[in-house]
Amino acid sequence: MTNRLLHLLALLLLTFCLGAQAAPAEGRRVALVIGNAKYPGSPLKNPVNDARAIAVKLKALGFEVILKEDIPLKDMSRAVTQFGEKLAQGGGTGLFYFAGHGIQAKGKNYLIPIDAQIGSESSVRSETLDVDVVLEQLSSSPLNIVILDACRNNPFERRFRSGGGGGLAQMDAPKGTLIAYATAPGRVAMDGEGRNGIYTAELLTVLDEPNLKVEDIFKRVRVRVAKATSDQQVPWESSSLTGDFYFRPGKGAAAAVAVPEGPAAPAVSEGAVELAFWESAEKGNTVPDYEAYLRKFPAGQFVDLARNRMTRLKGGGVQVASIAPGAGSVTGVRSERVELPPLPKLGDFWRYRGRNPLGADAPTYRVSRVEPGLIELSFVTNNNDATTLVLNGEWNPIGQRGGVDMTFKPFMPQFAFPLVPGRTWGGHYSTDCGFLCSVETDAEATARGWETVTVPAGTFETLRIDSREVTSYGTGTGTLWYSPEVRRPVKHDYRMSGMSYNYELEAFQLAP
Repeated sequence: MTNRLLHLLALLLLTFCLGAQAAPAEGRRVALVIGNAKYPGSPLKNPVNDARAIAVKLKALGFEVILKEDIPLKDMSRAVTQFGEKLAQGGGTGLFYFAGHGIQAKGKNYLIPIDAQIGSESSVRSETLDVDVVLEQLSSSPLNIVILDACRNNPFERRFRSGGGGGLAQMDAPKGTLIAYATAPGRVAMDGEGRNGIYTAELLTVLDEPNLKVEDIFKRVRVRVAKATSDQQVPWESSSLTGDFYFRPGKGAAAAVAVPEGPAAPAVSEGAVELAFWESAEKGNTVPDYEAYLRKFPAGQFVDLARNRMTRLKGGGVQVASIAPGAGSVTGVRSERVELPPLPKLGDFWRYRGRNPLGADAPTYRVSRVEPGLIELSFVTNNNDATTLVLNGEWNPIGQRGGVDMTFKPFMPQFAFPLVPGRTWGGHYSTDCGFLCSVETDAEATARGWETVTVPAGTFETLRIDSREVTSYGTGTGTLWYSPEVRRPVKHDYRMSGMSYNYELEAFQLAP
């Protein structure tokens, strides 16, 4: 399994404790992704896998994705038209990705549908999709990216009077557009021996790196592909971008900025502004600081914490545990077994601080719905994606809405109450994200024993639970420390494929 799908899988498995994280867009991002492989007489191994993987990655990066697989010319043309109509609805970034056969004829580039009947060079225009048509549909968007992993051999070359030429022809990118080729103009790209083509596999890996301008993304891909192929394949780009674009912005970078005219400042998300304002209030840690935050963000994600800290600073009683109690104070007692906790009340919440591969995170899981056998926790990811984690009556995840919608069947076996030190449990479950993913997982967890753990919310007696999740794609391991008094983990560490997730409880509130 390649890095980008491993990344998504790890994010899904993070739900095992806290809830999955998915990256949204700053500004509107729309992508059309096409993978054609089932060509009669000249099938390809990887394009559909490549397209699916790119769709997963772009969805996680905040794109609204249209995914098409093994489609005829009529459907390709219709998809491109619909793509253009979406972009015409206003602003943002457009991205077109194609994996499959592509050819050049008379200096122009064409993408081949699976039903193409090309008897001669003269029939190319009527049987294929002209790349210029794609560029025309992109024209309403101020910033566009076209990725063509279509520089494979021309299966119709012998029918061309001119020979047709290998690979694609060089094109000049229109203003505000970057065109990326899997290899240099006139050269042929390799389909690859693994699940994905060489170019797309390297692109997906580099897309995980934060704070890189789009031009730097493709430079790194070029270096990696050239090295992997001993310079037999060297990717190529043509760019007329007038602004900066970041697939995964880091600290201080705007996510997507098109600057067609003038020195317009990069757009910064409301979530990023709120987080910066909150961090400033935390640093000052005075009543006026928190009052200023509440005036600025009366419905913000840190409202409860701000009010709690104001109450504490004023010397009043506090119901929310947001700071560690005095020295020697420990919440909870050890017992031989931990029973199933009662259902929470609307408004109960748990606030964590930590990090995941997308950066610093501070999600607040707030109870938004409670019914017999059902608990819903609403939260916002570190990329400002409104999400709802759905639990069954045993507090085990059964699904998620928002960001990447998913279901877990029958459920993720996070807990098996009563929890008893030394007991092991587990089971098989399926994760379904629609076209984005389908993952089968064998999970096992063991309650190792009691440990005293100190986190920002205080010091707790916790039952340590070690878990292991195995799929055909990779293995993840994690440890959580569950507090019966909190009814949730107060700490969680997770590792998978070189990625790590670390969270600690900062505050919580449970209605009596």
